Amino acid sequence: YVIIIIMLAVFLSCVVGVAFSQFQNIQGVTGWDQLKTTFGTNPFSAYYPVPLTESAAHLAPILDGHEKSSTWTQVMSCESNGVGNVYIEDDDISVMPIYGVNGQVFGIILAFYEPGESARNSSDLFTKYTLMDGTVVYGVTAYFREPSTVCTEERKYNSSDVGDRLYIKGASPSDNGGYLHVPQFEDADGVDELELHGFKEGACFWGMGKHYWRYMDVDMDCNDTYPLFVLYNGGKLQAWGIAMAHDDRPTSKVVKKYSKKWEYPKGNSLNFFFKKGQTPTCLPLQGELITMHVYMNNPAYMLCI
Repeated sequence: YVIIIIMLAVFLSCVVGVAFSQFQNIQGVTGWDQLKTTFGTNPFSAYYPVPLTESAAHLAPILDGHEKSSTWTQVMSCESNGVGNVYIEDDDISVMPIYGVNGQVFGIILAFYEPGESARNSSDLFTKYTLMDGTVVYGVTAYFREPSTVCTEERKYNSSDVGDRLYIKGASPSDNGGYLHVPQFEDADGVDELELHGFKEGACFWGMGKHYWRYMDVDMDCNDTYPLFVLYNGGKLQAWGIAMAHDDRPTSKVVKKYSKKWEYPKGNSLNFFFKKGQTPTCLPLQGELITMHVYMNNPAYMLCI
């Protein structure tokens, strides 16, 4: 009996250990201490800071050295739709931080007025939102804390913490409540969870991190590309973003009318973000793509070393 008990104890410890390890790869202490968007070579026209608290959004005429004063305005609330308390900066809907009832950042929405029929119909990534003034937008939504508690959790966290997880809404419609739980580490105990979620390793680029592209293949049609990518530095999740390449995506001319925060890579420069020979052949021929990076840590530390 003693031997049987010992064997059961060893077995259970292994099972619990694996489960705990997988849990830790989904959520835990991240070290994320800032929130910024938009890659760029000029720091004064990129790396736009997002306030980590609702009170900071109210009091943020100037953030992180950007000279232009900014005003954050609430456009959705827990009472209006349960998404959270959502804000935009200077009427720019492209980056909409979500705050919980505790006043701290819970997530973010990257939005367009019209992302294109292909984006709306080909995946569940884009959610339709109606703002307080009746404006309709479509956005890719990410949460940094448990989404179901955004309008109920009053407990305060460390004010410099972005969150303890990255959940992407609509990226996993069949399980987890529709949220993709992005692994916090590239390789957890030899289990390639990124590959299991359909991500393929790309190239590392300074100021961005190592790219992982979802459902990307060399010979694919650009109208079938999946917009989501995630980024790692030193083996840890540090950023994520979207890249729009389908034919009916919004043009830079249209997007620039209401936002300064999108990026427009094009041509052979796209090869820098994929492993050699693995760039989808259609991408360099698509003209300007519409992309956005969201950083949960200082991008200056993403050195690809």
